[in-house]
Amino acid sequence: MKQWKNVLVVFLFSGLMFSCSGRRDLIVTPPESPDPVATEHVNGDLIVLLPDPDGKVGTIQVTTKGGSQTLDKPGQATRVEDAGDPSTDPNPLGEKEIKSVFGPVLSAQPDLKARFVSFTLLFDRDTTNLTRESKKMLPEVVGTIRNRKSSEVFVTGHTDRVGEENYNMTLSSKRADTVRDFLVSTGVTPSTLFVSFHGESMPLVHTEDEVAEPRNRRVEVIVR
Repeated sequence: MKQWKNVLVVFLFSGLMFSCSGRRDLIVTPPESPDPVATEHVNGDLIVLLPDPDGKVGTIQVTTKGGSQTLDKPGQATRVEDAGDPSTDPNPLGEKEIKSVFGPVLSAQPDLKARFVSFTLLFDRDTTNLTRESKKMLPEVVGTIRNRKSSEVFVTGHTDRVGEENYNMTLSSKRADTVRDFLVSTGVTPSTLFVSFHGESMPLVHTEDEVAEPRNRRVEVIVR
């Protein structure tokens, strides 16, 4: 197995707390003064995308001076052997190899499932109306807040990339407010709710402009 100078395992958690469920950029630059001794037996950087504890996967774009590659599937990896060259084409890394390379890092991760619970509520196109399936999730969201006696609930609105950016920013705000108002109506204390919105800038699934992607029309609720 190759020895890597740096290994980066990337988890993309949804919502405000971890700011990561959408597309993220990683820019790789060469060191200012390479040490020939330190780099004699290494072969660059290895970047791997892993899902969050709920199984959700975002997108990361790895950019070097030579170009960029996008990782958007669990276990995908790219290698950067020289920051002046493009990274390798994304390839899946097997579970055995992931454990071999990242075992100590993964075992040191905190139990994030115990720290928070996340929900993704989807909306009908160009509306503040929740889909039928998401409406059915609302009692579970409220029950989780009550059972955990949460004092921090993050509500974050998003849209797909159809329409103007300013319009989508407003729409994502209205969607977040819709969920916030519902939670308050059920007895959730308003001061425990932290509301934010990002328009089309943090898609769950990266698409080209003007593509209607249902999974991006969402509000993410994180209950700590």
